[in-house]
Order: sequence, then structure tokens, then C-alpha cells
Amino acid sequence: MDDGIGKTIKLFLLWSFLYFAVGIIGVFLGHISKSEEIMKWTLALGYLLISIVYFGKHYVDLSFGRIERRMAWPAVGMSVLVAVANLFVSFFAVSMLDIYLFMEESESLNKSDPNLFLGIAGILNSCIIVPIVEEIGFRGIFLAGLLKSRCRPWLAILITGIGFALFHMSLVKIISTLGFGIIIGWLYWRTGSIIPGIIIHIVNNSLCIVFAFIDLSIESLAIWWVILVVCLSSLAYGVWWFWKKSINDSATS
Repeated sequence: MDDGIGKTIKLFLLWSFLYFAVGIIGVFLGHISKSEEIMKWTLALGYLLISIVYFGKHYVDLSFGRIERRMAWPAVGMSVLVAVANLFVSFFAVSMLDIYLFMEESESLNKSDPNLFLGIAGILNSCIIVPIVEEIGFRGIFLAGLLKSRCRPWLAILITGIGFALFHMSLVKIISTLGFGIIIGWLYWRTGSIIPGIIIHIVNNSLCIVFAFIDLSIESLAIWWVILVVCLSSLAYGVWWFWKKSINDSATS
């Protein structure tokens, strides 16, 4: 086995073990203490510790990669645009397939435990810490390792996108998470940086939580088609911008 692939597998398996271990410990402590706050703080601190270790040990590169310095802030703005556009495109797509992704998840969240995403720990964990730690695992380690091993970029992006979708263990989410993973994977391949992916992931999770507590139903199909056209155009522009405007092709990732 190639040394690069072997190291990638080891780091990703370790990351996976730590990720699920933190989740199990958090749920266990929350159960025995009968406190959601203890569970949420355990998850938040545990995932934060994983992120610190992986960044601190330089297992993952936290830089702007090939994004030109003068384009750093515009890249942040474009990442937000891509996140919002992709979210609504995904919402529309699954709605047309009668899956109603975010509406069903909203009802599920409200019925099961609407407090899970509330409070300082819940917001930090769901909106910031989990997006960072997941980007470390799937793009910073898994995808980066495949690309460095000279795996074809399209294949590496597809493999990590499928892995990301399956990781969430939800048939309801699989369509949106696959597309989401492929877009972020492409951005990593193009820029050599996990920063755009982290920003997109943070915006996506934050909006999903907001949508879980509000009614997004729009009766007029015409309005949805207008939203779709606007969001597809925005998504296409964001991808084009990262392809043409922000990259220093002479720099190394």
C-alpha cells in the first residue's frame, strides 16, 4: 500500500473513531445526568478538542491555499453565496421528489427535541464546531490524501462526496449531502484550502437549524421556480468565480 494512502487511511480512521467516541460519550453523560446541557457541552468540547489536535499537529492545512491574498475576503463572500444558493437548490430538488427534506426534518426536530440546537453549547456545536471538524475529516484528510496520492480528481471528489453522504446515515439527507459534498470537494480541489468548505458548511448548518423552526412552505410553484433560477444562477456564478477569479495557479496547494 502506498505510504500516502496508508497515512490518509490511518488519520481518517482515527478521526472517525474520535468523532463517534465523542458522540457516544456525550449521549451517555447526558443520559446518566439527565441533562441536555451536559451532553451538548461534552459534544462541543470534544469536537473542539479534535479540531485543535488535528490543526495543532498539522495533519490538516489551515490556509487559503491557492486563493490570492487580495481575494481572501471576496472568497469568503462567495463561499456564503454558494452556501445559500446550494441550500435552496437542494431544498427545491428534494421537494420536487416529494421528499421535502428540510420540512420533514423540521417537523422531526420539533417533535423530538427542539432544544438540542438551542443554548450556547448547542449553537456553537451545530453551527460552528461540527462543520469545522467534519471538514477536517472529509476534505482536510480524506480528500487531500486521495489527491496527493494522484487519484483522479473527479474520482477523489466523488468518493469523498459519497462517504460524506453515507456518514450522515439518513436517506432523507443523502441527496442534499451528496451534492453538498461534491461541491465542497470541488472547491477544495480548485483552491487547495478547506476554508471555503468550512464557511459553506457553517452557513448551511446555521440556515438548516433556522429552517427547522420556521415554516418555509410557499404555495405558489411560480415563486419556487423564480427562487430556483436565481439560486442556480448564483451557484453557477460562485463556481465560475472560484474557477476564474480567485486562484493563483502558480501557487502550490
